[in-house]
Amino acid sequence: MKKKSFYALCSAILLTVFSCKDISQDLINYEGALPGDGKNQVLNLTNEWRNNPYKLNVVYFVPEDLDSIPNFRSRLSKILLDAQAMFADNMDREGFGRKSFGLDLINDTLINIIYIPGNFGKATYPYDGGHGAVKAEVDAYYSLNPSAKKSEHNLIVIPTYDSDPSNPGGPPFYGTGTTCYALDYVNLDAKNLGIGGDIGWKATVWIGGMIHELGHGLNASHNRMNKTLAPSLGTALMGSGNSTYGLSTTSLTQATTATFNNSQVFSTVTRSDWYQNASVDITSLSSSFSNNSIIISGKFTTTKPVKDVVIWHDRTPYGGNQDYDAVQWATKVIGQDSFRFECPLSDFYDLTDEYQLRIGFLHENGSRSTYGYLYNFVNGIPNLSQVVVHDLLPTTGWSIIASDSQENGSPASNVLDKDRNTIWHTPWSSAQTPQPHYFSVDMGATRSVKGLAFRNRDNLNGAMKDVHIYSSTNGTAWSLVKTAQLIQVSGSWINVDLTSVLNTRYLKIESTSSWGNFFYSHLADFGVYSN
Repeated sequence: MKKKSFYALCSAILLTVFSCKDISQDLINYEGALPGDGKNQVLNLTNEWRNNPYKLNVVYFVPEDLDSIPNFRSRLSKILLDAQAMFADNMDREGFGRKSFGLDLINDTLINIIYIPGNFGKATYPYDGGHGAVKAEVDAYYSLNPSAKKSEHNLIVIPTYDSDPSNPGGPPFYGTGTTCYALDYVNLDAKNLGIGGDIGWKATVWIGGMIHELGHGLNASHNRMNKTLAPSLGTALMGSGNSTYGLSTTSLTQATTATFNNSQVFSTVTRSDWYQNASVDITSLSSSFSNNSIIISGKFTTTKPVKDVVIWHDRTPYGGNQDYDAVQWATKVIGQDSFRFECPLSDFYDLTDEYQLRIGFLHENGSRSTYGYLYNFVNGIPNLSQVVVHDLLPTTGWSIIASDSQENGSPASNVLDKDRNTIWHTPWSSAQTPQPHYFSVDMGATRSVKGLAFRNRDNLNGAMKDVHIYSSTNGTAWSLVKTAQLIQVSGSWINVDLTSVLNTRYLKIESTSSWGNFFYSHLADFGVYSN
């Protein structure tokens, strides 16, 4: 929910009294809430997830020129314990059992919240970009107190910067990686959810916003509740749930629960490779439209086991592809290397314009590999011609016979190795040359070519956009075969079908422009298909 408009939305609807107090008094209240003297206690916890080996780190970060909001420990504890139970109910509904994120518990009503005083005033930690300075100080705290860090996941709560009690706001309020940020203000209290009026509505917005951002911090992406499920399950938390949480039915989607199923703090087992690099290569992908459903199936190879696969259909014109309207599904892996989705059109809200279909592979170590494909609706029917991975011809014996230029360490020969970690890149740091750029391929023998496939690296700045495709009988005299525009996606193979089958030995690919209008071009992999 990283949108400046979030603060603008909320600024018009909070009417309360802002107050601060010294942290020492809050700690007195904190210990006073414990049985006995708050020390050396043996607690008999009943929390279902008390034994999770990994816990969400909850941090209360206070800039030097601010103070904590009264009773933050008890208020935040209630909010997060309620969210913990709500997540478990949704996980159970979707077949994952009553799994939820772990919390570092003091007792059944209080969680351990790490209080960190900031080294600087609030101006050092603005909404835009301020999260980096906050995270640096939190990480420094962990370096000095390593036992305090219970997992890779952090919820960092910061007191509101605005002294106007009707207008809380100011600090970072979004998710970045496995860390998310939210704010605290005096009426951020679970008892205010659903009470109506200004206080109740604002509690929904800011508490719902906090739990929405927590979802991001636990690896979840934006998505929308599928249309046929909305009457019973309401609004998706990772869609517009920040405005309905505690007010009307708000739920986790299949894609969100599948994501949480592979999150570190939901795990009941320990492992040493959480979030280490993992990759997937889709070896085959097919798509079809049957019985008013989009059917997607395929096979893959992976460097780390995949437990769940999710798919999003995201209508790209909406809000600059912000995902809030993406309908979604999740499935278990079939065997070790296959998946299949059936996505009824009755679950879509709009059958017009262009969609991006994304397939996410959820590795058991928490990592995710995602691939995207574009398709569009024509008269309510999906055109899925580009949602396919072809069986590419082997490149053994192929060679690059020419290229106009290359950056040191990034030769054109890298496009033939089918390794997305190695790329061809024209010079960008020295000897800068303008478009066009090209490379020429000798396929070793005459091949029947039905189409060409291109694959980008993750960073799409300078990725090939408009291309000319040439053919030759001798590798020197070239004839233009086709012009095409490559879509701006990373990881997925981009297919360019030829008008008719071409029998040729030599191909030349010329980039005449790049995405972002850079002077350079790059490409990770190139292939040819004949079927």
